[in-house]
Amino acid sequence: MDEDVRAADIDKDAIGMTVLGKDPVPLPEPKRIVERMAPGRWLKVNLFNTPFNSVLTVIVGLIAAFLTWQAIVWLISIDFTIIRDTLRIFMIGQFPDDELWRLWVSAFIVMAAIGLAAGSIARNSYELAELQGIEAVHSSSLELARRFWAIIGILIFFSAFAQTWPPRIGVVAAIATVFVVRELAWRAPKALRTRAIYVTALLVIASMLVIAGTSTLGGACVGLVVFIWVLSELGRRDVATTTASKLLTWLVSLAVAAVVAFVIRAIGFDGFGWADWGGLQINLFTAVVGVTLGMPFGILLALGRRSQLPVIKTASVLYIEFIRGVPLISLLLFSSLLLPFFLPIDFERPADLTLAIVVIMGFSAAYIAEIVRGGLQAVPNGQTEAAQALGLAPGAQQRFIVLPQALRAVIPAMVGQFIALFKDTSLLAVVGILEFLSAAAIANNQPQFLGKGLAPVTYLFVALGFWAFSYTMSKESRRLEARLGIGQR
Repeated sequence: MDEDVRAADIDKDAIGMTVLGKDPVPLPEPKRIVERMAPGRWLKVNLFNTPFNSVLTVIVGLIAAFLTWQAIVWLISIDFTIIRDTLRIFMIGQFPDDELWRLWVSAFIVMAAIGLAAGSIARNSYELAELQGIEAVHSSSLELARRFWAIIGILIFFSAFAQTWPPRIGVVAAIATVFVVRELAWRAPKALRTRAIYVTALLVIASMLVIAGTSTLGGACVGLVVFIWVLSELGRRDVATTTASKLLTWLVSLAVAAVVAFVIRAIGFDGFGWADWGGLQINLFTAVVGVTLGMPFGILLALGRRSQLPVIKTASVLYIEFIRGVPLISLLLFSSLLLPFFLPIDFERPADLTLAIVVIMGFSAAYIAEIVRGGLQAVPNGQTEAAQALGLAPGAQQRFIVLPQALRAVIPAMVGQFIALFKDTSLLAVVGILEFLSAAAIANNQPQFLGKGLAPVTYLFVALGFWAFSYTMSKESRRLEARLGIGQR
């Protein structure tokens, strides 16, 4: 009885101290009781709890077992020779043999960039959690492998069809590069980790230059990233940053710029332009570029549609409604067949892939704009009024207050749009671009495979490739939602 009274007094004191602005007495969080049932009891409770459910479970189980057995028999009996003989068409199209080194170098650079970004983000989040007094969890490379097991597994599975060992070893080495660089990035100095986004961007651009060679566009991209990097460094006002840290930052910046310059110098201006690319790399490249360019354009369209200026609002509405009312395939056909007639006579016609990327970027931007607009409407007006009361400019209100909350709320719809865009890249075949799905038709039309009924084999191969990347994006979306607490109070 005395203990209960004391507990009540402590609660009253905690409430009073909270009102007075003092630190309250921390109360223990309630623990969730999770009941673990034995497998037999779980089956009885969930599947055999009534006679009807028992009969239904048996019927569904027999059907599932029959279909599984038929699938296993079919997989054992089929001949994967068509995949082995045409694997290059599926992966890289008609890339010439003497230029294959560009693909391998580019692949290792991209994998290093992914490892750098993964390790830097994980370590920065870990340190931020420790600084804020939140329970920090060390994300290991093994966890990263579990998160991306589908992509890792499908890449190894695809490489197993190679007729020689070097491609198989190269794929495994490229995947291992991600985890090696991630561990190095985890142990890297903070000055490098906080600027990993710029290093990653430079590495990705360098990988593109390795394949396609240098051009005015490539040099402009490198110059833009370096310029943004320098501006960010000049704009820093972190008093805790020491002179040695600043010096290290500039040395790293110069070193990265020197490496990029050396790569450009070594490669020269010759390359294998993306107009001649093909296979799965076309789908991945087009999807990444479409999302990267369409995301900021879509945000601007969403903000423009909510603008108070009639000209900006009307232009945004007309663009969004027109693009969303037209199928993507018709826009691709228009860009390839009709758009050249509207260009000046002395204007060099862009490559089909360049036109397709522009169309996909503009198409995805219209849908992203509507998704973001829904997130903007979900932000309470009180947030904007509070930002105005603090004296923030309209641009700062959108950047620091409104947009972060809006984008957080629309993550599921946004990732769904990204997945749909990745699968829509198969429509590139209508404009004569050899992408992953059309490679299956080319493989089936080879003289040695005509009339053998191997279309299910090739299309299953293609379906596995699309599934691996789409499933990983969906899984990462759910993981991000759980970390941000979306849908929870």
